[in-house]
Amino acid sequence: MTDLTIRTERTDTDAVVSVGGDLDYDSHGRLEEAVDAALDGGRPPSGLVLDLAEVTYCDSCGLRVLLGAQARAHDVGATFVLRGAHGQPARALKLTGLDQVFG
Repeated sequence: MTDLTIRTERTDTDAVVSVGGDLDYDSHGRLEEAVDAALDGGRPPSGLVLDLAEVTYCDSCGLRVLLGAQARAHDVGATFVLRGAHGQPARALKLTGLDQVFG
């Protein structure tokens, strides 16, 4: 088990949330909070980017958070980009068909 790490950066237009470690039942709430914080505020970003390059494991709770992040971004008028998934997280996205949803 690898602890979840989350780093959020804001560019002129986008919020980039970089995630590492295990995204699972024990940690998914932290990513939900980070996404909410990235999209809240006086001026929502034009885009939300979730970078999963350092995620080593993602279970169904993690997948649900990714779908929720996409919906939350849409609600505030921001685009949503999921990038960097590889290994087990990429396989989970492919097996569930979410790789097509996040395109």
